[in-house]
Amino acid sequence: MTTPPSASDAERLAREMEVARNIQRDFLPESLPVAMGVRLAAALEPARQVSGDFYDAFVLAPAGTIVLVVGDVCDKGVGAALFMALFRSLIRASADPVGGGAIQMIGGRRTLVRQALESATPADLLTRVASFTNDYIARLHGRTNMFATVFLGALDPASGQLDYVNAGHEPALLIGPGGGLRELRPTGPALGLLPDREFTAGAATLEPGDGFFAFTDGLVEARSPAGEVFGAAHLRDALRANNTSATTLVQGVLAAVHAFTGAAEPHDDVTLLAASRTVG
Repeated sequence: MTTPPSASDAERLAREMEVARNIQRDFLPESLPVAMGVRLAAALEPARQVSGDFYDAFVLAPAGTIVLVVGDVCDKGVGAALFMALFRSLIRASADPVGGGAIQMIGGRRTLVRQALESATPADLLTRVASFTNDYIARLHGRTNMFATVFLGALDPASGQLDYVNAGHEPALLIGPGGGLRELRPTGPALGLLPDREFTAGAATLEPGDGFFAFTDGLVEARSPAGEVFGAAHLRDALRANNTSATTLVQGVLAAVHAFTGAAEPHDDVTLLAASRTVG
């Protein structure tokens, strides 16, 4: 017969989960990059105390390219949260080894490795990041059967050029001023399934007045009290109605999904990352 946990055990577990939640929150960026003509906004709503979702946004020197990341680790709970931290760290470290200090650790400020990284095109950088992260997880942690779908983008604030690798993730969306939508569909498999997989990069342009929106599947799979799913149609309606800025995209979509789900229990983590390019 299993002994039920005591009140003190439950309190201890609650404290430990709160610590885990705070640590995980620290893996998210404290603030989003600011660049001339580009605005960013993001939100993450975990279904439980800890989440398998993550997002990131950071600037690569010296070009000023903004890297945008949205990821979703398979499964839920503590295990997914641990791998969320690993995936996020691998992506950030491999995309930005200069800012993260890794280059200094292996040979000083001006090395051939650093010069090669700084001269890489955004598309080359993203495919390398996807390949490195995929191979690390698949080779060192393959026995866990943990993987993540990830959208990786590299946005040039000056031109609006958006290079991207979609590793088995929900298609990110470009929203035009007139409400037209373009899907940025997968260009490779989820990260961590098998080593030596091939990843290619796609390209799009974020024109002035356009919006960009990446999300995890917990958004479109959110359920109403009657069990209906939010779905792509509701999402597209919310995007078209709120495409005035990155902030209104995130706030408008969240308001729409909250109105739809009402008091229903969260089905999955929900993560949103939006960008907008101002006119003029």
